Amino acid sequence: MSTLKSTASARRRRGAELALSDAGIGIFGTVFGFLIFMVLLLFAVQVVIRLYATSTLTEVAIRAAQTVAQSPLLGGDVAQAEAAARRSLGSFGASHTVFAWERVDSQDVVLRVRASTPEFLPGLPGWSAISRTVTVKTEQFR
Repeated sequence: MSTLKSTASARRRRGAELALSDAGIGIFGTVFGFLIFMVLLLFAVQVVIRLYATSTLTEVAIRAAQTVAQSPLLGGDVAQAEAAARRSLGSFGASHTVFAWERVDSQDVVLRVRASTPEFLPGLPGWSAISRTVTVKTEQFR
């Protein structure tokens, strides 16, 4: 019986020694895994925000160009269409968006829109800039 007790106590000591030698090992893996998870999460958020901003900006640009193209006066509604587009984009989009009416004539309306999105993950050059060009045929009644 004493041999069994000494073997059990030797195992406990050996287990305690192994536990002491492995102390603190789990924190490195946890921190490293958490950092990787956060980078992937921020990248996913950046992709979703860019996709949303791109589709919203494209829709607003098309609507503004159509408003100007359907106007009875040639180029008469440019200021109103741009103001309505800025209202649709909200406070962030309106302050970070540039509207350039490249051509407004009897044939078509060309609008170039440039905007920037918020950056959640720095170091991705070109991901915050969005540029769209919309061309709409002018509708004139004869």
